Amino acid sequence: MEYVYFVEHGLVSVSARVEKDRFVEAWLIGSEGMIGTPLVLTEIDQSPPHRRVVQVGGTAIRLPAREFLSMLPKLPTLKRVLLRYVDVILLQTSQSGVCNAVHSLKQRLARWLLVASNALEDDKLPLTHEVLGHLLGVRRASVTECLDVLEKGGLIHSSRGLVSIIDATLLRQVSCACFDTIAREYRRQLIPDHGIKEDE
Repeated sequence: MEYVYFVEHGLVSVSARVEKDRFVEAWLIGSEGMIGTPLVLTEIDQSPPHRRVVQVGGTAIRLPAREFLSMLPKLPTLKRVLLRYVDVILLQTSQSGVCNAVHSLKQRLARWLLVASNALEDDKLPLTHEVLGHLLGVRRASVTECLDVLEKGGLIHSSRGLVSIIDATLLRQVSCACFDTIAREYRRQLIPDHGIKEDE
């Protein structure tokens, strides 16, 4: 890993290998996060096992990994915030794994669209059905069928290469509770004075 990236705008998926040439998304990175979190934990400049793919282009601040590693011990507040971000990633990854195992594709797709919208800070997601299928580990046709159902319900609008969230409240109702769990942990760890009690 030669560089770390602090995303200002855009969407990056981090995927785990499930077969030789097949990857499924493990977590998403948007303007709340960074690419290169393994360095925060290990402080070793090595190649991580996951694949990172920019799904929605944007901007990021790039820093050489060695410079980042030399700065981290001198910036305890930054390290503390980044460790909190790592906690958010761990929760998102584990919750998404459970979600993929037990919830319907419609619920999983709704959850993914909501998480992606939050990470991108935009209701318009310029992604094709094929890309969504790869990220969720399902056939493109299955994604198209689910998107059609959501569109007929007035929750989204899907056109060529673009999915727009029309009614996020209804989409949350279709989604499983996994989205709320992920969003709550994000607020708890990264947003000061969020007003959520520890037992929620």
